[in-house]
Amino acid sequence: MTRSASVSAAPFFDDLEEHDLPWHIDPKDKDPRSEEKRQLAFLNAVRIICPAVNVFAVPNAAKRTQWEVNKAKREGMKSGALDVVCTWTGGVAFLEFKNGHEPPTPNQRDQLNTLYRQGHHCGVFRQEQSALEYLRSIGAPFIGRFS
Repeated sequence: MTRSASVSAAPFFDDLEEHDLPWHIDPKDKDPRSEEKRQLAFLNAVRIICPAVNVFAVPNAAKRTQWEVNKAKREGMKSGALDVVCTWTGGVAFLEFKNGHEPPTPNQRDQLNTLYRQGHHCGVFRQEQSALEYLRSIGAPFIGRFS
């Protein structure tokens, strides 16, 4: 799978650290919505306008007892796993949602760099519209137009 430089290159390099590869990252914004609300808005929209895209969340961020943490790690939980995986015939993308001001964690940056090096589409998104535009630009199948 090849990536177009205009699609995969991060447009806001000031949010990238020196060792980061050019995966997509949205600029910071003043929208007061939480990361969870932003991700839910994306999930609701993508189910309607991209029904052929299989979307699932990776439930990695939860408060757990130490016993639950150990159990989850044995079952494959990994620090830095991104929030959402989108697959469709011939494509896959890994998305991390953030609120308006938080940067990705160091573990998430490592995961993004690894996925990018492996040739996958990945990025950090703050607005559902931006994530939808990204999916469309990398070939995810959409029905109709969205605004």
